[in-house]
Formats: sequence, C-alpha cells, structure tokens
Amino acid sequence: MHKAKLFEKLPGNLVRCTACQRYCRIKKGKVGFCLARKNTKGELYSLNYGITSGIQIDPIEKKPLYHFHPGTEILSIGSFGCNYRCKQCQNSHCSYGEPSKSYLKNISNLNKENKENIEYISPEDLVNLAIKKKSPGIAFTYNEPVIWPEYVHDTAKLAKHKGLYIVFVSNGSWTPEALNYYGQYIDAANIDFKGWGEKVYAKQGAFWGKLTDNLILASKKGIHLELTTLIIPGINDKPKDLQAIALWIVKNLGPKTPWHLSRFAPDSAPDKEFAKIPPTPASTLEKAYKIGKKAGLDFVYIWPPQKN
Repeated sequence: MHKAKLFEKLPGNLVRCTACQRYCRIKKGKVGFCLARKNTKGELYSLNYGITSGIQIDPIEKKPLYHFHPGTEILSIGSFGCNYRCKQCQNSHCSYGEPSKSYLKNISNLNKENKENIEYISPEDLVNLAIKKKSPGIAFTYNEPVIWPEYVHDTAKLAKHKGLYIVFVSNGSWTPEALNYYGQYIDAANIDFKGWGEKVYAKQGAFWGKLTDNLILASKKGIHLELTTLIIPGINDKPKDLQAIALWIVKNLGPKTPWHLSRFAPDSAPDKEFAKIPPTPASTLEKAYKIGKKAGLDFVYIWPPQKN
C-alpha cells in the first residue's frame, strides 16, 4: 500500500477521498467505491500504486486519439479498480469484476495469496521501459486512471522530464483537486462521454456528476481532448440526446474537438441484460455522424469504419 495524497481527514477517523467526483467518505478499515483506496487508521492509502494489469505498445489511434501525434505507438499501462460499474464495460476483468476485485481485496487484507500473479512496476522503471521501447509517451488506460492519481502523478512527472508525452483514457471523473495535482503533466485525454445526462449515465451503471464542468476545466488547463460515445441501442441513442452532446462540445470545447462514435458489441458486455441488446445498427451511427456535423463539429469519426 502507498500513502495517498488526494484526501482530507474528517472527525472520527473518517477520510474524504478527493481523487474522483464521488468524493467517497471512507470509514476506518474500509475502501472507497473504486475498491482501490483504503482508510487505514484515519489515513488514506492507494492499494494499486504501481500494480499493473497489463503493459503493451498500442497505436495512439487505438485510444482513440486521431489528432494527437498520429502514427505513433505508445506504451500503455493499466491497473485494477474503477469508480463506475458500467454494464457495457469491455475491461470489467481489470476494473470492477474478477480478478480485479480479488487482487485488490488481497492487497487490502495484506494477503499474500496470488501475490505471484500481481505485477508491480515503479514509476522509474515504467519511464525507463518507455524509453527502451522507443515509445514517445505513456498512456494510462484499460481501467480508470482517475483512481490511480499518485502513481499517475509520480510517473508522469518523471516522464515529462524525459521528454515523453502523457495520455489519459478516462471517464473524465477527475476533480479540480486531482487536475491541480497532475493536470500539468497530462498532454492529451480521450474521454468516454457515455450519453447525455444523469438518467442516461445511471442506466449504464455510471455517474454523471460534474462531468461537463470537469471537461471544461481540463480544456482550460491545456489538455488536448477527444471524446468517445459508445452508442447503445435503447440506452443512449436518442437523436435529441446525441444532438445535446454535439452542441455542448461545439459550445464549450470548440468545433475542432474530435467526437468518436463507437458501435456497441453485446458479446463484450458483462451485464446479462446488456448482453441481450443488439449491436448498434450502421444506420444509427450514420445518423449520429450527421447530427455531429450539423451541430458544427469539424471532426466526427465512426468506429469501426463503415463499409461503402
């Protein structure tokens, strides 16, 4: 366990985590909603500091980032835990499902069981690995990096000194406290914009909160933003909601902000009910594309690309 930086002490050995917009009030001996931050004797500790679920080289376009160092490949790393419970999550194994939940529980309980299956890499070693692999940057991805703030900060700070760029693939639930902590080291982020409004987010197991305020703040800090919406039939595909997203992007982030539209694949959904939802029709993606362009967005992309 690693002593956390982003928290406040409260009376009665409570702590208030300030890493994400949930602002969990955590009792002594308990963990936050993300499962990765624990109150130990009135102090907050990160359970996943340097604990990795995977490291690999990815094309920057896979994040997806189309307007940030296109054509480069980036060292990508993920950990365990998440502050959402998305029913369509493709990476539930390293976010809130198994083996993520068991790994974090073992660390929380100081349990050595399965220790051989948990990989640790220090910030220094990760930066050196990126240099060795000739990667121009490091991407925090796969699970939610917002709940990994101390490791992100320490690694990104070292990486910037070595001339590497830093990328976030996130749900955008960072807080002003978090952005003030590590925002200066983040160059670009792709944010999963899951739909329009609290009700649509709740349907997916996500948390709307102050998403839009958070994105505006990140933009003001100079972080290059691209947004992705996974369009799920019957959940977030109403034309008026897609129009609301597009118009909001144009007004608040600018018309040159890329908007990526993704096709829902039920085979990858961990939730049984979501697994019954049909794949996104090509016609829906095309309508969403037209909505984005009509709203004034210069760059709208469909993934996977539609066949002519």
